[in-house]
Amino acid sequence: MTIELPGNTDLYTAEVGSFFDANIYVDGLADFGGFDFNLTYNSANLSAELLTSASIFGADTETFANSISTVGGGKIHFAEAISATSTLEAGLNITAPTLLGTVKFKALNAALNNPLNITNPIVYSFDGTSLAGSLRGANVTIIPAQDPAPVPVPAAAFLFAPGLLAIFGRRNRNTIVKG
Repeated sequence: MTIELPGNTDLYTAEVGSFFDANIYVDGLADFGGFDFNLTYNSANLSAELLTSASIFGADTETFANSISTVGGGKIHFAEAISATSTLEAGLNITAPTLLGTVKFKALNAALNNPLNITNPIVYSFDGTSLAGSLRGANVTIIPAQDPAPVPVPAAAFLFAPGLLAIFGRRNRNTIVKG
């Protein structure tokens, strides 16, 4: 299982207030029948906004209480399997990176080293046998929001103000002379 951030990397820099996606992939699994794991993150600096399943098992997907919680520092529970009522006779053979789901995060506070880690993973085959594999988390650095670049003022704007002063100045002089 791996977590990939924008740019298909496990390292990412986000500005405070920006949103980004963390994609969760599996690869190299024969007879893949289901998964159950937690994704942990620092809820003081990141807000998990939405968990979207890729429904890897199609119409035969059974979901198990997927949730986002900030209790204990930030945890996402994500679990799915081939439904017990499925007509499938075997699990999926995963030979290339395959998306399990996506978490949309919001960067809250500037801070270095905000790990996204997969914890307590259970990956199993169609018959419930545990499958072994490797894990790779990701890391987000959050920087302060950058001020937008100033918009240059056209030269005509600099001529507008003196023109107005000339018009109003002439009008005031004419009023004084007539009075």
